[in-house]
Amino acid sequence: MGYRPLKRNAIIQLAPRKISYEEGGRTITLISMKRESMDLEVEVKEGGETKIISDFPFAHLPKKIKKEINPL
Repeated sequence: MGYRPLKRNAIIQLAPRKISYEEGGRTITLISMKRESMDLEVEVKEGGETKIISDFPFAHLPKKIKKEINPL
């Protein structure tokens, strides 16, 4: 039969890797990434508030963070 590549998960869990960075006085922690749309789910801590954003674009990440995620 033909070659079939291994099935990969559609969502990558990033929370166990504890990747976070600071931007504009707020801390952004990565939770997960959707492989198909390249959208991230992030936790944003600003002051005393914590928000979860589920459609954060991959393109808005700093280059240093993108390099950490890229091998996935």
